[in-house]
Amino acid sequence: MPDDIEIITSELTDSYLRFQNAPTPENKTALTSSMLKVSGLYAREGLEDDFGRIVVQLIKLDPSEETAACLSENFFILSQKIRNKILHQPEILDTLFTLMLELKIKPGDKNYVFLYKSIHRFRRLWKGYIDFCRWWNFENFSSDDYVIEPGSKMSLAESAMIFYTKRLIVTDFEEDLAKLAATFIKNLSKYPLTVYSNYYTAKLLIRLKYDNDLIRSILRPFAIQKPLKPWTWHLMSKTFKSDTDFSDKYSCLLLALCFGKNFPPAVTNDIYLDLALMFNNLNKVTHAKFFFEIFLKIRREAGFKIPDFVKKITRQRWYITAEAVRPDTTLDYKENCRNILRRTPMPEAAVYEALRQDLETRFPESIQWSKEWYDTMNDDERLF
Repeated sequence: MPDDIEIITSELTDSYLRFQNAPTPENKTALTSSMLKVSGLYAREGLEDDFGRIVVQLIKLDPSEETAACLSENFFILSQKIRNKILHQPEILDTLFTLMLELKIKPGDKNYVFLYKSIHRFRRLWKGYIDFCRWWNFENFSSDDYVIEPGSKMSLAESAMIFYTKRLIVTDFEEDLAKLAATFIKNLSKYPLTVYSNYYTAKLLIRLKYDNDLIRSILRPFAIQKPLKPWTWHLMSKTFKSDTDFSDKYSCLLLALCFGKNFPPAVTNDIYLDLALMFNNLNKVTHAKFFFEIFLKIRREAGFKIPDFVKKITRQRWYITAEAVRPDTTLDYKENCRNILRRTPMPEAAVYEALRQDLETRFPESIQWSKEWYDTMNDDERLF
């Protein structure tokens, strides 16, 4: 490797001197080529500081789309080379993202996906992931990115959209949530997505308060293929109202508990909370307290933080004075859940298309992502 470094850096020195003495288009092209080779060398060696410096210089010399496209693959090479370092210092990705913002690469370019791949492995730990995804824009995944590679459970694009849902759904960015839901819906019939995309599309639509009958139809394919998973019926329960659909909602939650008994406490914990909230909404306080007490016990034993709104409920007079009473569970909740699936139709293509159009109409994008907009914000204002 030292020989390669010597050869490539020597070429760069010669190219730079020729360009300095005669800044002709030909000499500029030669210098750009030499700098691209050096950036590739730094990427392969994992020298992120040197890589950053050469990228800045290269963008100043030649900010063209062609040069940016060539650089994008080097970002990916570097991120994989220093992956262990990034796992311990995810803030390195802030620097890489800042460099990416300077690239004039065309989103439709085949190399554009390398910028996303540079980040994908670290999506769970980087606080800037939401901002990055808003900038990169998942509409730019190509048909190749939806191909499921041998040995993989899903494609890169689907994996990206699902994890983005997990990060985005706890925010208040409704326009982004609607845009992501529309992307899911557009691609459900276009690409071989797994049923997990139906599940996460349903989660997004629940968050956006769409029609429950429609959400159940989109969730149905997942429920048919994953009927023994507690989260299947927990999510289905959210498509029913406590007062008008009590039997259906209660049945879904009981079935979720039935299938969740062998899962970690974190899975059943939220099911108990929804049971408590359901009975609380119906003013059946003794039953509500019964499930709140189970929820609190699980949280304390697992060392989980108790939500503030639950603490507030437990300080209310009714909670302090009420006796916890186990509610009736003799209803045939399994048969009720089978009937829910029987009466829920599979969504047709026309339904998907109408929903996509409604999402795009009801939630027009309010912020056009740009580097200029991002640079006007303070660090604590950015959408981490």
